[in-house]
Amino acid sequence: MTASLSAALLWLLLAGAGVTALFASASARLNEAFGTDARILHRVLSQRMEQQEAVLNAAHALASQGVDEAALTTALTTLRRQYPQVVAAQRCSSGGCRTLGPADVPLPDLPAVTAPQAAVRWPAGGGPLYALSRGSVRVWVDARRLTDRLVEGSAPLAFTVTRPDTGAVLVSRATPPGAALRTFRVQKVLGTDLQAFPLEVTRAAPWRAWPWLGAAVWTVLTGGLTALITGLLRSRRAAQRALLDERALAAGVVQAATEAIVAVDDQHRVTLANPAARVALAHPLTPGTDLRAVTTFRATLSPAPFDADAFWANGDPTPLPDGLTLVQGAQATPVEGSLAPLRGARGEPRGRVLILREVGALHRRMLEQLEAGERRVREHQETLAHVSRLSTLSEMGAGLAHELNQPLTAIVSYSQAAARLLDEPEPDLGRVRHAVNASVHQAGRAAQIITRLREWVRRAPSQVRATDLVQAAQNVLTLCHADLRRLDIRVVTHVPPVASVQADPVHLEQIILNLLRNAIDALERTPDAQVTLVVEPEGGEWTLTVRDNGPGVAPEVLGRLFTPFTTSKDGGLGLGLSLSQTLAQGMGGDLHGANTTTGAAFQLRIPRAEPQPAGAGAAHPGGHP
Repeated sequence: MTASLSAALLWLLLAGAGVTALFASASARLNEAFGTDARILHRVLSQRMEQQEAVLNAAHALASQGVDEAALTTALTTLRRQYPQVVAAQRCSSGGCRTLGPADVPLPDLPAVTAPQAAVRWPAGGGPLYALSRGSVRVWVDARRLTDRLVEGSAPLAFTVTRPDTGAVLVSRATPPGAALRTFRVQKVLGTDLQAFPLEVTRAAPWRAWPWLGAAVWTVLTGGLTALITGLLRSRRAAQRALLDERALAAGVVQAATEAIVAVDDQHRVTLANPAARVALAHPLTPGTDLRAVTTFRATLSPAPFDADAFWANGDPTPLPDGLTLVQGAQATPVEGSLAPLRGARGEPRGRVLILREVGALHRRMLEQLEAGERRVREHQETLAHVSRLSTLSEMGAGLAHELNQPLTAIVSYSQAAARLLDEPEPDLGRVRHAVNASVHQAGRAAQIITRLREWVRRAPSQVRATDLVQAAQNVLTLCHADLRRLDIRVVTHVPPVASVQADPVHLEQIILNLLRNAIDALERTPDAQVTLVVEPEGGEWTLTVRDNGPGVAPEVLGRLFTPFTTSKDGGLGLGLSLSQTLAQGMGGDLHGANTTTGAAFQLRIPRAEPQPAGAGAAHPGGHP
């Protein structure tokens, strides 16, 4: 599988997962809204059915008490004004039925029945009219008026009420015209024993209700991010191959050199020896051999003997004295060379190296070869530095995906909110403007993150200036407010009015956001979850501590918290804390973390921008539910 095909598959996977998640979320939201509206419609229709039965029971009670027909007519006329779906009332006897008061619609023929139990009577011709009878009275209901004055939302419901015996439609409202991506449907029975009519409710979700813009933005961003990461990985692999080639070349140079080269540790035990050294010292020089025991020097031009103990004990670069010979049994060979210390990348002692060469006609040529070797070593060091920069760029590219997730999620949420508001019959333009401005702000934040990465690649300095640490923390709390409320996490703050630090504002908010997001993730399944945020002075610095009462950091992860790609979260990149510590150290501060008796705590230290006035460090406790 080629790299391009792998990148394309990765992009398709990321884009498909994101778009699927967006549409699944939108579908769940629409289905929840539909379910709520359907329950409201069912409740309203059931209440109106109960109102009709209440009119019937009231008429029956009045008739049973012997109320005369005029009084009964007056009472029923008054009740019908409150319930317009009751279009007529009749009093029946064996001789037929008499209409009490005027009827709102022509009444069909229906035989008189004077059963003591309440029942539904259906005219022979069908239609939307039906009667509720009990004893000598019955009331006529027009099913078309059951849905009068229903509250219409931005996405009206379509519904059908049918007769329970024949399935004939009593009243219905069709779906509004227009293409729909999905139609939600639910079937219920109206909630009265007497009028248990089947109710089917539907709602078509139009194309504009789905997050097409968010899906397009996500697809484009994942494509760009995949291209960036793929390019960085290709560069890193090429640099690694070049580094391995250089290492192999350096090892080949040492092995092919005609000078005797022996590397030893602090105890003068051999760690590396080339073939020329084994020949010159007439010894296999296996690792661990004490070099002092197999090497004997003798002074020939100096009147004083050669002090071998002082030579081996000297920690500085030490050239061999002129006229020194290497003794091998009865043979003494004139040599020159040096004993020099070996140091690691951070300057720590790593042992020493002894270089010997015979003094003879090839002296000049050997010096020229040494100079050429030194040039290769310098080139090798430059390559190592280049590889280091490329490796860091790759980590920063992955870190960029980690940091862009929050503003992009906020942009999608605000955009969906604006779309829903615009779909309302009378949009609240103030709320729409707020959602659009919030999206613009989050897009600007994402652009700032990308700009910082570009400047870092160009080795541009951070924009360090006097920044309010308390305000930066409040900005992050505002950004995470929705998640804190959703998970019912209580935030307790102890902060001064102002804490001026010398920092890059964007980098500072990135660090605080990452610490707060980690605390929120840790508290997702914790009852009585709480995050405590404390800002206080300490020496020439301000410290910000984020403490939670979650399960804490796993012991196997605790020792490697700030190592890249170390994470205990499913799907985590393991770059957030590493990047945050790098940003903090780049601003002259530091970031530490540890477990506490009740969870985990992370402390950010940032240098003060200027001396604080008296009382500035006094804590002002506060709370954020």
